[in-house]
Amino acid sequence: MTTRSFFLSTAFLILLSACNKKENTTTTTLPEVTEQAETETDTLQAEEASKKESIYLFNVIPKDSSEVAFVSLSDIYPVTDEKDTLVLPNIEKMGKYDSQYFTFVKNYRKRFLSKTNISETDSLFIYDYAKNKQVSFAVKNLKTAAMLNGYSSEEDWPYDNYDFMIGFEINKKHLNGFSEYYRDALVYVGKENPFSQEHLKPISWKKIAKKDYPSKPLKNDDRTLLKNTLTGNTYFFKTESYEYFLQDYLDSNKIIYGRRLLVVNSKTKDVIIEKLFSQSEGTSPSPLNYENGENSIDQWTGKLFKNKPEVVFGFEYVSFGCPSISVIDKSNEEINIQCDNRH
Repeated sequence: MTTRSFFLSTAFLILLSACNKKENTTTTTLPEVTEQAETETDTLQAEEASKKESIYLFNVIPKDSSEVAFVSLSDIYPVTDEKDTLVLPNIEKMGKYDSQYFTFVKNYRKRFLSKTNISETDSLFIYDYAKNKQVSFAVKNLKTAAMLNGYSSEEDWPYDNYDFMIGFEINKKHLNGFSEYYRDALVYVGKENPFSQEHLKPISWKKIAKKDYPSKPLKNDDRTLLKNTLTGNTYFFKTESYEYFLQDYLDSNKIIYGRRLLVVNSKTKDVIIEKLFSQSEGTSPSPLNYENGENSIDQWTGKLFKNKPEVVFGFEYVSFGCPSISVIDKSNEEINIQCDNRH
């Protein structure tokens, strides 16, 4: 089944479900929306908008064997299946092969920048936290482009707008010395560089006794999720500022089902953040650092951003959706990486 067929089928089932519900319910008159309710709604929307506007991070990916790397911004410049010629030119006229990757002419570039709130005077910053290496480019010097996403193929011809990722083209020669496939690189577009460029630390876990794990009770939802599991190994890591505790939870086959992370202030011993990373349809716990060799590193911590507290991340693999970075403070902020996952 193609991506297009999947979404059409899903939409039909949702519509059919809605119709069935309508037949089995009675009509009721909704109360008038009060001014207080409107104010509360506005406040919630403002809070949600504030969360989304914290900072937008993107990935950089190689484009096959060519000299091009690509930064997709489609997560903030969404397109639909409709053939909107204001978003992309007429794909069918371009042809099956020429349309798989193409750069924008002036009018499409102008619309793209306008809708993503990007200015020609902005810069694009790429930071590899594993190599502590950074490059930047003036947006005015970058080409905007569209590339067929990895879940579409020639079998989907004629392509829809939704089949494309839209973003910036980067010449690979500027990324020499970066991690393989740019797996540890983060991208930001804006006026100022947000990355502190202080070395992040790969976490080197040490096994400890279970009794040394902090006695903070599980959250109710986490307790329910872990009710049929057994505790496994317990791990510890320490920096000047924080102590990191990690507890394994095993399923009936003694396979790791989840891990619970507590980050504690080294001086006050207060728990700053608590996270549970568990097995699900779209997520799985990642291996601990160095389990699969000296170059196998997933968990990192340290001062990633100039204007934010330290962070910690790398505890789970994500199939549906995108990974996030946990900020170590009471705000419990999660910074999602806009990875344009079409899975």
